[in-house]
Amino acid sequence: MSDNSYQDLRKELITLCQSTAAFIRGELYKVSGGDVEEKDMNSLVSYVDKTAEEKIVARLKTLTPDAGYITEENTVAQEKKERIWIIDPLDGTTNFLYKIPHFSISIALMEDGVVTLGIVYEVMLDISYTAIRGAGAWQDDKPIAVRDTKDMLDAVVVTGFPYRRDIDIDASLRVLKYCVMHCRGVRRLGSAALDLAYVASGKIDIYYENALNIWDLAAGALLVTEAGGIITDYDGDENYLKKGSIISCNKHLYPNIHKAITDNIL
Repeated sequence: MSDNSYQDLRKELITLCQSTAAFIRGELYKVSGGDVEEKDMNSLVSYVDKTAEEKIVARLKTLTPDAGYITEENTVAQEKKERIWIIDPLDGTTNFLYKIPHFSISIALMEDGVVTLGIVYEVMLDISYTAIRGAGAWQDDKPIAVRDTKDMLDAVVVTGFPYRRDIDIDASLRVLKYCVMHCRGVRRLGSAALDLAYVASGKIDIYYENALNIWDLAAGALLVTEAGGIITDYDGDENYLKKGSIISCNKHLYPNIHKAITDNIL
């Protein structure tokens, strides 16, 4: 596609997320315990996630009828084609269900195995974070960049904790202890896609986490790289979409946080 085509599609995604976010906000105080399913240990879903996904897919089918889909809620056939939409309709479902106002919509376009376009939409604040490969990243229509923080003591770090039983939680806690002892502050916010958007827009300095899914990472990772940041998996490679581990920050902080993870987890 041409640069103009990507910009047009970016604008379409913003409009789509605005309408989907309005639906999600409208359901915030309507969801009851009986509407919630537990997909896996500590992984919750409601009709809001599924309906939001259906709304997103319906619109994307009109925009790109030839595309396939990878979606969290499986409301559409999961087809791998040359062009694939990767969708998390409500990243931070637990926050949503507990009325913690921090959750997002994440949509990425992958073409021939490369993510070329992405949006992370902050539902409660109506903020769009978008990126086009090779063209930059934006908060709404303002260009964004990662912070230039050089000292770990000045860095705000965000992480999450894996729910899988086969993950060494003690190793994760050792990395967390390192960050508590060597950084400005540590947060656990609950939406991986939004955490990456916060790195890209300079709100936080470092985000790392393990045991994530492709729909958690695809759009947000593009945001960070287009905002001048570094993204790798825990091994220091660029296979984060497959491995599900991620380190994101600027070039100054990366060696320290990567070493902390290597020394304690790998």
